[in-house]
Amino acid sequence: MKDWHFGTEPLDWPLDGQGQREKAVLLTHTAGTGGEAEMTISLLSSCGIPAFAYHEHGVAGKVISGFSGFGEDIYVPQSQWEDAKNILEAQPFEQEEEL
Repeated sequence: MKDWHFGTEPLDWPLDGQGQREKAVLLTHTAGTGGEAEMTISLLSSCGIPAFAYHEHGVAGKVISGFSGFGEDIYVPQSQWEDAKNILEAQPFEQEEEL
């Protein structure tokens, strides 16, 4: 049960030309409350972009209070940073009603 998880298979982190994991770059900082980081990671994952949250100040606050008072940073592979940024900045559009 080592790889047990909900949902789809976790996305593989892309490899660079030398076969090493590609550099992770900061995409955004979330407030760390209300599952914002989890929703952001889920959205990116649904678009085929692997991502992870990093707690710069450790996870003790999250363990004690249920959320991180310092927030969470979201990282993505360097080659997918622009696509990830565009996804997060995308504006909703209204579809015209058919008559």
